[in-house]
Formats: sequence, structure tokens, C-alpha cells
Amino acid sequence: MTTTRTGLSSLNGAQKAFLIGTNIWILLQVSRAIAWVLINDIDAGGSSEAWRYPAYLDLFAVVAAPPLIWALWARRGLLTWVSAVVYWVISIVDHIGNFVTTTFVGAPSIAENMNNPYLIPAIQTVFDVIFLALLFVPQFRNLFFRLEAEEH
Repeated sequence: MTTTRTGLSSLNGAQKAFLIGTNIWILLQVSRAIAWVLINDIDAGGSSEAWRYPAYLDLFAVVAAPPLIWALWARRGLLTWVSAVVYWVISIVDHIGNFVTTTFVGAPSIAENMNNPYLIPAIQTVFDVIFLALLFVPQFRNLFFRLEAEEH
């Protein structure tokens, strides 16, 4: 078995939209690099230590984004599908951690000017859940499991 290497031209409109939308949403996760500022703020004593774990999960999302984007375009297969599932699950766990930490210790100092510190994580969680669920829809799941025959 090999990974799929089908180009966009061989995909239907919904499949193209799924791949493009997934990659755009993953690319937008790079904005979570703001966690580096939060970690420095925690180290300086400006934010609660409770924010360290969610900040590290944000950094995971940033670091994992480029290889996952590449894999979605160049090497769709079981490993890429599992990586995407794990990526979204960790991202959702991070957002839940944001909700819990905000509830019990308050928003971090970098979010002090926000009217509602729950809003952005809530929106991100909704999109993450949607993209995670779409990975299990047969039409999109098959993008990863429609394997080409090996060339001899």
C-alpha cells in the first residue's frame, strides 16, 4: 500500500473544498504562537502558572501545523489521517483547558482587554470539532484511504 498522491484535479468540489478549508484552518493555527508571549508572562509572574499547560498545547498546534499541511497535500494516507485526528483532538483539549483555566483563575494577562475571554476559544472549538467530524465522513475519509496500486 502507498499513500494517495491524487492531485486536486481528480477530486470533486466538496473534496477540494475540504482539503483547502482544512489547510487554511490549520494555517490559521500558527497565530497561536502568541502562547510564547504568555509563557514569558508566566515566567515573569504576570499570569498564573495554570496557563502554562494550555500555552504548551498552543505551541504544539503551531509546531505541528506546517508538517500536517504538507502531509495533507503530498502524502495522504493512514498516518496523515491519524495525525489530523490527533491534531484536532489535542487542539480541542487545549480549548477546554482554556475554558477551565479562565473559569478558575481568570483570563491571562494577554487577554485582559477582551470583553469575553471565552469567545475566541469557543469559536475555535466549534471549527475544530467540525473539521474533526469531517475526517470521519466517508467522502472525506476516503481521500486518505483510496490507495494507489504500487508500481512494479
